[in-house]
Amino acid sequence: MWTKCIVIELPPPWSAKIEESKHFDESLTSYINELNQTGHNIRLQCILPDEQYSVPGMRRVMLFTKDPKFLLAAHRLEYLVPEAFLTDLCKSLIKSAQQAEKYSRFKQNTESVRDILICTHGNRDRCCGSIAVPLYNQLRRKYTQSPDLMNSIRIWRTSHTGGHRFAPTLIDLPQARYWAYVDETTIDSIIDKSGPIIKLNKNYRGCSMVSSIQEQNVEKKLLFDLGWIWIDSKKHISTVNASKENDTHLIDVFYLEPKMNSKQNFQFLIQYAKSIATMNCMKEGNKGLNKKYHVIKNSKM
Repeated sequence: MWTKCIVIELPPPWSAKIEESKHFDESLTSYINELNQTGHNIRLQCILPDEQYSVPGMRRVMLFTKDPKFLLAAHRLEYLVPEAFLTDLCKSLIKSAQQAEKYSRFKQNTESVRDILICTHGNRDRCCGSIAVPLYNQLRRKYTQSPDLMNSIRIWRTSHTGGHRFAPTLIDLPQARYWAYVDETTIDSIIDKSGPIIKLNKNYRGCSMVSSIQEQNVEKKLLFDLGWIWIDSKKHISTVNASKENDTHLIDVFYLEPKMNSKQNFQFLIQYAKSIATMNCMKEGNKGLNKKYHVIKNSKM
């Protein structure tokens, strides 16, 4: 989960830890770490330069910021700057949008663009290098066949997203939704928001803009109960009570039903169920335990 996600165009080679890569500024790593240690929740993603999207001598930077009011889509700021300005722009953006005003001449008008980030970080995990790269190549060809597609959807190769045992994995921005085990058919449903969504139950990892794993469980249940309409509805999810002793959580939800223009309210009780082993990718053993929860709809308030 994050409140801000900064996406930086980074030329190869990439190290297993992206911040240790040859062209990554160590001072930016320290800056992000210091902020996270003081209560911020900033996610770093890198993308490889692209022959059609990128500009020689320039670097693309995107900042996605959680909306404090509605769980709908992250606010986007995007810049294309000379390499010499990259680190200062990133630090300024992370601190506040106002700090980045000095770079306004490099700002890009991409509010209507959707970015699909597919993890192909093979130096970090073999699953993504072996499984995800062919999928990326297929999608990259498909979604650059016409100017209309290129102006609305970009397909990028990205760094580690976590959960590589779920490869191929992707992040859908600015919705900030994470998906697993994707293939060409799955990605078409995700991008078009079409087809029976229940078929994607095992593919959906969650929305990173909620505040906890328990809220992610509620968000997932409502997505599959209500269907694709949930994604584009204005909504808010908040934990009103939590017990550490027995790991139970009371969560309130409201969303604005777009067709009827009405407000719907729900309350959920989240109860710990069990812990299951988390598998490794392409090797024996597991990486620890993962908690599972029961999601119980208390009422429609």
